[in-house]
Amino acid sequence: MQNRTAKIYVACTIFDKPVQRRDKLLAEEEILQVGAALTDRRLFPGVLVDCAGENISAKNRQYCELTGLYWIWKHAKEDYVGLAQYRRHFMLPDHWKERMGNNGIDVILPVPLYVAPSIAGNYMERHNASDWEFLMEYFRRKLPSEYEEAQHIFSGNLYSPCNMLIARREVLDRLCRWLFPVIDAVADNGGEKEDSYMNRYPGFISERLITYYFERHREKYRVVYANKNFLGE
Repeated sequence: MQNRTAKIYVACTIFDKPVQRRDKLLAEEEILQVGAALTDRRLFPGVLVDCAGENISAKNRQYCELTGLYWIWKHAKEDYVGLAQYRRHFMLPDHWKERMGNNGIDVILPVPLYVAPSIAGNYMERHNASDWEFLMEYFRRKLPSEYEEAQHIFSGNLYSPCNMLIARREVLDRLCRWLFPVIDAVADNGGEKEDSYMNRYPGFISERLITYYFERHREKYRVVYANKNFLGE
């Protein structure tokens, strides 16, 4: 386990507001400029960009950091790969990579948030309910074997936010092969919203879907949780 490689890609854009303090990146962290296809500007010379190779960088206004997750899925080669954000980073113990390997940990997720009245109800109260209704109809039509379990999990109150995770590369591959067809269907149906915040609904829905995926496969994968910090603007 000593020779395992790891990289946590930190999604940043040229539009990010300055933060009050900038902690030093971990040795395993590297900046990934997301939405890079939408601008000629670069954060700094030589920065990794999510528009290189196979990518969905142009969807960043809707997909948010998911364009980074897609790029990681298609291009990362490390044994453990992760996604964090410019203001949100995992608070990890020393030698976290070795601890993952030695303890057979498949995934690190953010500590879950409690929402009411439920995951589904909270989403529909805060966002466009029709997009969630389409999601559930997608489960019913396209993923019928998962429909009842999705209803059950989304009736709960805990989900891991921010589309952040660290996973064995093959686990992330399985997640993404399942996740992106669902998100693409939701986005194709919902189209673009006039409000820029509400237009990010594919990214908001994916937070709930990542939680669902690992809860559904809780017998298959060993999942642990880590706190995250928040660097204020």
